[in-house]
Amino acid sequence: MANEIETGQKKKTGRLTVFLILFTSFLAMIAAAAISVEYSVHRYWRSVLLEEITRNLTQKAQMFAARVNTDHTHRIAEIASQGGQNAGSRATVIDGNGKVLADSEIPIASLEHEGHRPEFIAALRGEIGTDTRKHNTFGIPVLYVAVPVSGGAVRLGYPLADVAIANTRGRQVLLLGATIAAFAALAISALAAETIGRRRKQLS
Repeated sequence: MANEIETGQKKKTGRLTVFLILFTSFLAMIAAAAISVEYSVHRYWRSVLLEEITRNLTQKAQMFAARVNTDHTHRIAEIASQGGQNAGSRATVIDGNGKVLADSEIPIASLEHEGHRPEFIAALRGEIGTDTRKHNTFGIPVLYVAVPVSGGAVRLGYPLADVAIANTRGRQVLLLGATIAAFAALAISALAAETIGRRRKQLS
């Protein structure tokens, strides 16, 4: 009787060992796959999305600049306001000394040093300037694109909240997939351990 109990305990221990080995191996593979997706595919997708947003914002900034150069019938503040609305972005205009002439969202009195931003410095050199930094109030990354105009530069600022939301959703989908895979690994490991245990019993 004691031998039968001991034998039964050994079989259970053997099945548990097989289960743990299989389940741990599956979890390691799932974790490796999830990390690979996060650091390769996910980052590549984010880079492509950001590149597309930058390209579109640059085109809108150039259209905004063309209007600033050619529209001599409206006040610069009106042009900036309309330019920001049309682009769905914050629009800013500075002169050649970096002084803010108009802004579609923020009073120019509070933008004393705005002309010293990296994107404006590049635009005043005749280049297309880009920069990404977090908004001081909400902590949301904002993409800025500035282009030169006659006697100064213009800039559009677009909050990258959509990119952050897409990143969060992507991670949620990845986590859900990893969780489902873990439950599948649990079931497969349990079934495999039971099958191996039965075959060993038949062979013995």
